[in-house]
Amino acid sequence: MFGYIRPLECELKVREQAEYRGYYCGLCKDIGIRYGQIERLTLSYDCAFLAALLSALSGGAGFSRSNCGPRCYRGKRLIAERSPELDYAADVNILLAWYQAADDAADETSARALAARTALRRAYRRAAKKHSALDCEIREQTGRLHAMEREGAASTDEPSDTFGRTLTAVILGAPMLPESERAAAEWMFYNLGKWVYLIDAWDDREQDRKRGGYNSFLQTEMEVSQAEFLLNVTRSEIGKAFDLLQLKQPSGLIENIVRLGLESTQRRVLYGKGGCNRTDGTPQST
Repeated sequence: MFGYIRPLECELKVREQAEYRGYYCGLCKDIGIRYGQIERLTLSYDCAFLAALLSALSGGAGFSRSNCGPRCYRGKRLIAERSPELDYAADVNILLAWYQAADDAADETSARALAARTALRRAYRRAAKKHSALDCEIREQTGRLHAMEREGAASTDEPSDTFGRTLTAVILGAPMLPESERAAAEWMFYNLGKWVYLIDAWDDREQDRKRGGYNSFLQTEMEVSQAEFLLNVTRSEIGKAFDLLQLKQPSGLIENIVRLGLESTQRRVLYGKGGCNRTDGTPQST
């Protein structure tokens, strides 16, 4: 999984930090209950964000103190209780992990990538059966992307559009998404998908150059300033759409991820420094 959608933790309040860990651990436990213990290894920050946002849109999650099975030595901590929002995020986590494993297997043809796909096959079939329309859309967009890669498309917009459409399908496929929030959520997740694709492509640039793999930034010969401009545009649209959402439970955590977390991740990937790495300890901004 990508793992770029995460908070700037040094700016979280103690309560928000506990809330984020609660969603993250709750999603991990939910995946284990619904699919199995091995599948918990696919746990994604991106899907923890999905669970938190859907919970805020539908009224908030319940939390209770519990142990993390693999890390029981940490003692009890607040963990999000099972809910439709967490269940949906777990299903999405499996679907995206499956297609990511399939993509890695196609790119790397390595035993590790093939083993990951084999291990996820059963879980994928279960998730795909529950969400056949979403699975079909992810498959279609993945196929579009692979066709562009084979053609060596010299574009950043068309490849990033495929993941934008994928995340659009993810949010619109959430049964608990309020009808009144669909338009804003659709635009937010479309741009979030484009941003994730672009940041991941820049992050993989040197690795793709060495192995001769497709990379939209290499194909277009973009400089870092041009990449930053594209990322800033999509991040701005994410923020505008987020402003239109009516959260039933206001969340400083989600605000942090949208306003600070994405920016911090972007600066780290582009320039090798995150949002709390300035000498005065204050967050960086663009």
